[in-house]
Amino acid sequence: MEAALLPPFLDSTILFLSTSNFEKTLRQELWLCHKHMDLSMEDLYNMTVADRKSYIIIHNRQVEQEKQRLEGFRKNK
Repeated sequence: MEAALLPPFLDSTILFLSTSNFEKTLRQELWLCHKHMDLSMEDLYNMTVADRKSYIIIHNRQVEQEKQRLEGFRKNK
């Protein structure tokens, strides 16, 4: 049985975003954190941008490590 891989879902660039699209991008980031990292919306609203960025980076690293582990497993099969 193969595990489904979670995609790295954001590049965590919201800190550097200064466009008119900021609100839309922020809402997308909040939703994806809620969906993929199982964080409550209340926690996300209260979290600093720097903390959220750190969690996104950690999440994406873990997903990448899991992907590499599964690829290694498939090669050894």
